[in-house]
Amino acid sequence: RIDGESVHKICSGQVIVDMASVVKELIENALDAGSTTIEIKLTDHGESLIEVSDNGTGISKDDFNSIAKKHHTSKIEQFEDLNLVATYGFRGEALNSLAALSTLTIFTRDNTQTLGTQLRFSVSGDVTSSKNKARSVGTTISVGELFKNYPVRRKELHRNLKKE
Repeated sequence: RIDGESVHKICSGQVIVDMASVVKELIENALDAGSTTIEIKLTDHGESLIEVSDNGTGISKDDFNSIAKKHHTSKIEQFEDLNLVATYGFRGEALNSLAALSTLTIFTRDNTQTLGTQLRFSVSGDVTSSKNKARSVGTTISVGELFKNYPVRRKELHRNLKKE
């Protein structure tokens, strides 16, 4: 029997398969937050850092401890709710997978806060640090060192970036 941690790593790798799937998931999150402006930054063509910033509604402080947890979603509570989903994302897998596959940082502010909060996450999706900093309403998600714990996938990412 495969242990739970190994299953989590395998499943995370199925949600996020390459740099394009990271950007796709983060853009969908931004659109779901009502963003009218989305900015994408890549450092070293995305190998070192992928960053997506938006001017959406931001993330509520109440959700900070659960946003990167497995299957956390504010969109559905039971199977029947799937009929009511009107957003791109609803499964609650992308941020948890990114936490497992990279160094995940979220910098967000909603309209109930005067300052933004920068959150860092462990591979299991737990908040490891939280700092208040000035920022406008919206969210910036930074994905550093994609596939850092997966040497073969990391090498494949590097090889594909060199081709392009």
